[in-house]
Amino acid sequence: MRAAHIERLVPNIEAIGPGPLFETFGTRFLARLLDIPLVQRGVSVRGNPIGRTVDATALNDSTVAEFSTEKGYFAGDKPRNDLAHITYRHPSAKQIYLVSSQVAPAGSIDAFVEANRSQGRSVHVLDARRIAEEIVDRLMVSDDAIDDLSEFIPALATVRDEHALDLRAPRPGSRHIQRLDVDAAIAEALRRSPCIAISGMGGVGKSEAAAAYVETHRSEYVQTIWLDGVQIERIEDLSAAAIRRAGDALNVVGLLNSRRCLLVIDDARVNLEPAQLSKMCGQGSHIILTRRVASNSYSLPLLTENESKSLLEADGVDPCPRPIFEKVLATAGGHPLSLALINAAVANGTIWDDIAIDCEEIGKFTDGDIRIYERILGRLRPNLEGELAVFAWADQPICDTGFLRYAIKPVGVRNLQANALTAVDRASVVRLHEIVFAALRSGIWCSEARAAELEDDLELYIASLSRGDAHDLQTVAATHRRTLEARITAGDRRPAYLYALIFAWDAADANVPSLPDPTDLARAIRDASGPARDMQLLLVIETVEALFRYEREIKGSTEAKLKYRDRLSVFDILEDTPGLNSRQRAEIIHHRGKLHRAIGDGAQAAKLFERVLESEVPLSEAKLQLVRLYSKEPNLNVKRAQQLTDELVASIAAGGEGLSSSVTLGLIEALHWAREDWSDNVFEANYDLFMAHVSRGLLAGIPQAYETLASIVRNWAWTNPSRLKMLSGLIDTASAHDIREDRGRGAYAEIQQKLAKTTGEAADKHLNLALQGFEALKRPSAYQRRNHAETLLELGRFLEADTILRKIVDPESRPFVAFSLSKANLGLGNLKEALAFADEAVAAAEGRNARFKPSFLEQRAAVRSEVDRSALDGHNGGIKSQ
Repeated sequence: MRAAHIERLVPNIEAIGPGPLFETFGTRFLARLLDIPLVQRGVSVRGNPIGRTVDATALNDSTVAEFSTEKGYFAGDKPRNDLAHITYRHPSAKQIYLVSSQVAPAGSIDAFVEANRSQGRSVHVLDARRIAEEIVDRLMVSDDAIDDLSEFIPALATVRDEHALDLRAPRPGSRHIQRLDVDAAIAEALRRSPCIAISGMGGVGKSEAAAAYVETHRSEYVQTIWLDGVQIERIEDLSAAAIRRAGDALNVVGLLNSRRCLLVIDDARVNLEPAQLSKMCGQGSHIILTRRVASNSYSLPLLTENESKSLLEADGVDPCPRPIFEKVLATAGGHPLSLALINAAVANGTIWDDIAIDCEEIGKFTDGDIRIYERILGRLRPNLEGELAVFAWADQPICDTGFLRYAIKPVGVRNLQANALTAVDRASVVRLHEIVFAALRSGIWCSEARAAELEDDLELYIASLSRGDAHDLQTVAATHRRTLEARITAGDRRPAYLYALIFAWDAADANVPSLPDPTDLARAIRDASGPARDMQLLLVIETVEALFRYEREIKGSTEAKLKYRDRLSVFDILEDTPGLNSRQRAEIIHHRGKLHRAIGDGAQAAKLFERVLESEVPLSEAKLQLVRLYSKEPNLNVKRAQQLTDELVASIAAGGEGLSSSVTLGLIEALHWAREDWSDNVFEANYDLFMAHVSRGLLAGIPQAYETLASIVRNWAWTNPSRLKMLSGLIDTASAHDIREDRGRGAYAEIQQKLAKTTGEAADKHLNLALQGFEALKRPSAYQRRNHAETLLELGRFLEADTILRKIVDPESRPFVAFSLSKANLGLGNLKEALAFADEAVAAAEGRNARFKPSFLEQRAAVRSEVDRSALDGHNGGIKSQ
């Protein structure tokens, strides 16, 4: 990933111009890099170049720099001339920097520096690549530096934000009241202790106060980090938490120890003790916890009278009459969320006299009392009923951001935020304040007519995603799974709803009775017309595949394949359907090909996929399927596999327009499953490109990304284990319990198990994380059970491993099961069986498994050595106690 970021930044640096702009960038860059103030002298205040002066100097002239955007800078005499100019103008300079926006030929910088080495003076030459390297390696951890340089390289902010995700503190809201006393109190508390807790009732502004403190004091820290308390169940979890900068996982505890760092854990659990957390802080680092109740905490005060009045009259609303203001204070006190909601109501047309009536009806507000919210939400109803109806209809406080923007338009989302109704959450969802949602549930906010509209909106939104990236569909389906299942239970079996649920369900969790009979639906499609037919077509195809996955999990592969074959007639019906467009016909042929491949008819599958590529819509998915088929016997066709791989790689490198992330990740995985020199070469040649996509998938929590990384780790564990260290930081922030689907959890567990081989003292940590992953599986496959056993072997739990391995019946993986059984029985002291299993593994190491023969031979040699030693000692090779 480091290399990928460098490659991304280099062309952006080359593009900075004209010269004066690059000088400004270069001066800021060097000042950040060297951590010293530099004065830019080569450009006037109007941005014009100034002659006969050095571009930038330190205050004491010990450090000087020249900047250039000249093409061919390193091919001519420009570096030498710049150096001569500097030494003439500043003969006492000790550190000289020549900075170019161009890329230097290999070796030219070292040669120049060596030729101009001088006693008492150091010459540093930075080209575009070296600038990018310094930014990635040394400046990426500084939000301040990246914010500063992003003015010149916008991609910098994107690179940083891709990996930081939601870890940066949210900015204070538009109604934020600056509270100098609160800021001073927090600062004083942190002066006394590195870790403090801010406590107070819901809606009192704890998160807002913490965010405001971060905003005000950001420059005092190298790094600011914002974590949701739900991520940290106990102090030990903080040791495993990491943020990402430049593709590397930087451990939070390590950051607290090594640099000035401010960490906020918002809505922290009560078991997180400040005294214990303080021990994690190095010099200048601090931790702020926010939570409702905390001992030894800073209890956030309510707003003062003046602050309350400022918030109540924010955004230019009419001044609140004094008698009414006193009633508001008597009711809500200085409670910020209550006052913000009243302000929003007035801004939306409620008169102050009506607010006074509300206050008289409610009486005094207390913590947890939702009556004031019920009243104020009632005042907001005319302007926000449509927006809030979505949450009432979904019966949950969160909504998928994409669907919400579709249903109420971006302006509706902004209205929710502007009226102080939303809480901080991840970007993929919009969340209402908990107490606001509680008030919402106490009333009737969604009419039957509005519910019908939203049901239609959800249907149309799902349809709009049906041919996009499947991961977007998975996100909305997972967020609204409960809503969708409730509609299905109520009898609303729209094809779009069922289609989305297929993407939300694990294979074995599919609600099969709710799915249509694919044959009946295929026949019905022939008589349908209009847009609905397209959604029905997709539902037929996905139902066939969902039933296969379900039956494979529940009844086994053999029976599942028999039933899958019986459903070939579904595709006969679909192909005979009149009026389909070219894409629909290509999809039908493609999925028929997938069916043939699944039941072992690779030759027919290849013909069908080739038909797709010859059609008007040559699906990239068909290319991927052919790469998988042609990379292995009995359909081996290396030349064609390479050709299709090159086409897919070119599409990915060009930005992947029309190419789903599923295909990209699938190609990376296919290259490792191929286990051939050509596929290894393709992967190595495009390593940075591929790993950028894997990393993005991991950050998004996509199960397929874990499977893809597992294929890489699996290959390297056998062929090049020393490289595994390069990948150890990619999943530091993940937990098996946070990953959707068994396939993702199993891949996570396998990655941890393989990483344990190269991490020394951390091996047990990785092995125990692997065990957590394997134990979290609902229905482990034969392959996952074998890896579970391997993990137990690494921990010396031979009898448990032997028990698992002997229950695996899978001819394809038998050589590896025998290999593992040999290790288990060697550990148990059952030498005869250990040798027999080793012989079995070696004998099976032929064809595509030949590359594993050295490992099998090594195991057999270890068993024979133990047999020989045992014979010398007079043992008979019986089973020893564990």
